[in-house]
Amino acid sequence: MNRLSVISRKLFQSTQPFMKKRLLLLLLVLGTIIQSCNKNDSATKKGSTIAKIEDILNGDDPNLKTLLNNVRGSVGRRSPGSKTIWSRKNEYSLGLYISANHVYSLSGWSSRKASFFDLGAVNPGFFETSQIPPRNGVVGLKDSLVADFPLMHFDISSSAADASILPEEDFHLGIVDNQPTVRGPFPQYPTNVQTNSALQMYDPSERTKKSVTWAYPIAAEQAVAVGYPQDIANYPNGAVAYGKILSDAEAILLMQKLKDTGDAEADIPYNSAAEFLIQAEALAGMSGGGVFNSAGQLLGIMVRASDKEDAPKIIRVIKISFIKGKMIEFYSSLADNDKAKIRPFIIGEL
Repeated sequence: MNRLSVISRKLFQSTQPFMKKRLLLLLLVLGTIIQSCNKNDSATKKGSTIAKIEDILNGDDPNLKTLLNNVRGSVGRRSPGSKTIWSRKNEYSLGLYISANHVYSLSGWSSRKASFFDLGAVNPGFFETSQIPPRNGVVGLKDSLVADFPLMHFDISSSAADASILPEEDFHLGIVDNQPTVRGPFPQYPTNVQTNSALQMYDPSERTKKSVTWAYPIAAEQAVAVGYPQDIANYPNGAVAYGKILSDAEAILLMQKLKDTGDAEADIPYNSAAEFLIQAEALAGMSGGGVFNSAGQLLGIMVRASDKEDAPKIIRVIKISFIKGKMIEFYSSLADNDKAKIRPFIIGEL
């Protein structure tokens, strides 16, 4: 299997002007989306157990409907993948989001060593392919775009590739600010990150501002996973997977079953310190999408899933506790002047 979303492109290389790199990004992203959707056609024809967001909201399970409504505003598109707003608890009330490194593309980072963008001095932002649900809660992203600013990533092995990166290395953080626009005939680019206006987003329970925005996964409990498949024809408004959180023992047993069926996920070792599995199906494009518990707290983001037809259906999720630990470790390693550059954006989750 494969990544829930794999892209290949170059972003923001220091040897090129930002505008030239952004145009290259747009062309490569559009090409990747077309190719990826074509690859998904056969899977779509076989049928899928993954629910459409609108079907659950119009369904007869009030608890699931309420839960989905409270978390869905946090999950949006990012390139041919997804991203999840973790928190708005920072000095500017902007959206601190998490997405997968393979969604950004490893070639987009100038270094495999942990690094960050100084958003006060540079502008790596883009609009194209960046979306979150509208603040009024209407289902459907339509042509609305939001400014996306990559912020930091953590150490990535020199041997890692978009299709084979280990789950424990497959995440980064970014910022969504409050300068929306509407998709037009030509690429548009945001100004520098705006810190004088809080992000306006659909968050009816104020999940992203609560004193505790995340939780540890608990085995045997149910989890909801939300993302945006590349199969836009069948899932134009996003998709929902719902399944049991597996214990480490169950996860190891299922990894062996994946090996027995020849699913490529068995080639990627299970790391209980960094990830957990939910017993559910996912589609390409859901990488970076959030996984939530029944209280609406963020447990982590999706990064991989099984896809062989006769293999057990599992989704691999990076724990938010692991992500937070890496963020604090990286922040603590910085000089004071560098800490000052990123602290305002992450202070609420330090």
